Amino acid sequence: MSEFSSSIWAMVGVLVVLSIGGADDQPLAGQRQADVSEGATKLNKESAPPGRVIYNLDCSQFFVGTFGPIVPETIDWFVDAHAAVGITDLFINVNAQRTNYRSDVWESDWDGYDPNAGDDQPFFAGLDPKRRFETALCKNVLALHEQGCDYPKRMIDAARRNHLKAWISLRMNDGHNPGLPDHPGHSTFWKSHPEWRLPYGLDYEQPEVREHYMKLVREVCSRYDLDGLELDYLRFWLYFRPGHEHDGAKLMTDFVKQARAATRGAAERLGHPVELAVRVPATPWIARRHGLDAISWAKAGLVDLIVASPFWHSVNSDIPIETWKGLLIGTDATVGLSLEDGINSGASGRRTMTHEEMRGVLVSGWHRGADAVYFFNLFTGPYQYWPRQDYGRLLRDAGSYAALRAGPRRHPLTITSPWAAGEPGSDKSLPYTGTHGVFRLHIGPKPAAQRSVRIELVVPDHNQPLDVRLNGIPCPWSGLAEAEHIKVAHRGGAAPSRRHVYDVPPHALSDGYNLIEASAEQDVNITWVEISVE
Repeated sequence: MSEFSSSIWAMVGVLVVLSIGGADDQPLAGQRQADVSEGATKLNKESAPPGRVIYNLDCSQFFVGTFGPIVPETIDWFVDAHAAVGITDLFINVNAQRTNYRSDVWESDWDGYDPNAGDDQPFFAGLDPKRRFETALCKNVLALHEQGCDYPKRMIDAARRNHLKAWISLRMNDGHNPGLPDHPGHSTFWKSHPEWRLPYGLDYEQPEVREHYMKLVREVCSRYDLDGLELDYLRFWLYFRPGHEHDGAKLMTDFVKQARAATRGAAERLGHPVELAVRVPATPWIARRHGLDAISWAKAGLVDLIVASPFWHSVNSDIPIETWKGLLIGTDATVGLSLEDGINSGASGRRTMTHEEMRGVLVSGWHRGADAVYFFNLFTGPYQYWPRQDYGRLLRDAGSYAALRAGPRRHPLTITSPWAAGEPGSDKSLPYTGTHGVFRLHIGPKPAAQRSVRIELVVPDHNQPLDVRLNGIPCPWSGLAEAEHIKVAHRGGAAPSRRHVYDVPPHALSDGYNLIEASAEQDVNITWVEISVE
């Protein structure tokens, strides 16, 4: 380890989040690296070969100082540290509406900014007054460029040294800050065409919009030594005007065909395979209803990896991996399960997930046949708020079905976002008001008989037991309990609601889906439903 890397650790204490020790445990950098590597090695010896673990790093988090000084060596440190705990693929996002490198075909983040003027210059006039810190983002991207560092290339080189697959991830219609038309993050292209704007992003029915994005696809494929290209259709997920999605799907298929040609050209240039991935909504129907016919793309041999994903509003605890896999029989495409950093029951509001909740979604996904798991936004709430050891343990365990099964996990009921009319059921089951609520949860593998399994409900203003059954079998009430795991994960945030807790007899559980019934003599309001495994 270089002297510079050690100084980063000493200054910002960032690598401590990857530790296997306690939250306040901060040994020297070299010892921390050794501890992390030793823990990962031990895990690999004791379990089956790890599965594919993908980490998406967005286009801005590095530049707001989350990982340390905005210098090339911090890039090396970040990649080294995450490789040490077991990620296999690094997806390097390089754009929103602008790029974080000096592009020849798009505006870069700093274009239009005058380094010799103050923060009151016109370039920053469109910022939200509560988010003036965003000025630093533009300055820091420019500062790294002026150090002679090409951000994507440095990330790719660091990934190569660590034997990670290095991907470029492109946001295909980023729509941040639509209500701030003068925001510096908006491109001149976006600003110049208000007639093409959707609630988020631009209308892909317009040939000029498709060509604008294809220029960026071709540039990264011709410029970088990438192992794969991701078309991220979740940031954001609107591409066509209402009623135009069906015809739009044909346009998008042609777009993906062009992107495939670009990756094949890159493979020929580089002398190694260059895969194509797409990140789309969580079910084939929802994706297709938004003009994103990923199944057809796979059947045409256009994509190698489909990442079934939730949007920012909440992780999705019930992504039907087996449905994707069944529809992909006869193709070479694989399926990844994507997680967000936040969770929302539909009645609870969005908050940062806990590591136990993420573990539950992961083990369910592996159980359903996922070929990879994929972290999106893990560097926000989890990286910054969780106890240090939880972050490292989650990444070390993420690719191991056995390790996830062995540890604590929680299986909550969540919303589905994005949504599309025609999908069976509803985008949310909570809040529920009535006398007989019925809820279905997928828990992956049935826990061993000796594990403590509980049903946890939030029933505001009701402190008496309900008649709760799992798969028709009564579950006795054990009282009210505080959600301590949420308090721990949020480091002093607002105290969550107390929960009704019901003990689950081992013989009541089954693999996969489990049915919870909660009955009362009078109407009750239920805002949270979960199965926890300790």
